[in-house]
Amino acid sequence: MVQRRAPLKLLLKKVASKIGVKGRLSRSDIEGIFLEIELDLLEGGLALELVDDIKKHMISYLVEREFRGDPESFLRNELKNFLIKSISVGGLDLRKIIERAKEEKEISVFLFFGFNGVGKSLSLVKTAKVLMDLGYKPLIAAADTFRSAALEQLEGYAKEIAVPLVKGDRGADPASVVYNAISKAISKGFDVVLSDTAGRRAMDRNLAGELRKIARVSNPDLKVLVVDGLAGSDVINQCRSFNEIVPVDALVVTKVDAGGYVAAVQAVYFLKKPVLFLGVGTSITDIKPFFPEEAVNFILD
Repeated sequence: MVQRRAPLKLLLKKVASKIGVKGRLSRSDIEGIFLEIELDLLEGGLALELVDDIKKHMISYLVEREFRGDPESFLRNELKNFLIKSISVGGLDLRKIIERAKEEKEISVFLFFGFNGVGKSLSLVKTAKVLMDLGYKPLIAAADTFRSAALEQLEGYAKEIAVPLVKGDRGADPASVVYNAISKAISKGFDVVLSDTAGRRAMDRNLAGELRKIARVSNPDLKVLVVDGLAGSDVINQCRSFNEIVPVDALVVTKVDAGGYVAAVQAVYFLKKPVLFLGVGTSITDIKPFFPEEAVNFILD
């Protein structure tokens, strides 16, 4: 779902207009506004869970409140502060994760998962490049043995940054590929293993079992869910589905350059987990940090 409108801006205008007419709002006034534009909010990419939480928050601070000045400006600031607070969950220190494993004489493992087509393999290699720039030596495990095209794509990305890759035959046990990669990393002096995994277009029992087994065998230090920034409200379903199988430690949100901030905000809002980075293009270096205020300003305007 491509973001074509600013649904929260519409909401603010509707509420401000009602305040201009009535002066003070009742609970039924606010509920009536949400009922009137709920479809617009959902079509604008907002998940029902977030819409309901915004409605509860508006009721809590608006009912019978007396306004002075521009109500729309006040409402925007209040909603902005509410959203920023809700998605300010801290950042990630990749150095600390890797160095902690070294202190315990172990190899760090970063596990990447998500549905097909979200940009999982590219996000993994972008992370490998970040780690190389920090002075670490990464090794990639191609544990998506389900699709040969996935292996070819990952191999191409890995060659682009000259990072070795461990792979298995098509149909091989993905967990064994990760295990072999960890063994090679230990024997050859690598610092961290980044493992790709198979995706599907939808969650199924086989995918769930495969992910659980890989996580059990590799005991990853960082479990990264990659989500498509153009998923709209469905991003929460993706977060919920994967988090129930393998508890998520961090997020990567792709395609933010095409309007993916709505998905980014909602993913963090739902999971309360940090964003490793935002994908903003197809180049290995096309990443940017996630700044809550920047993201909220985008979806409000």
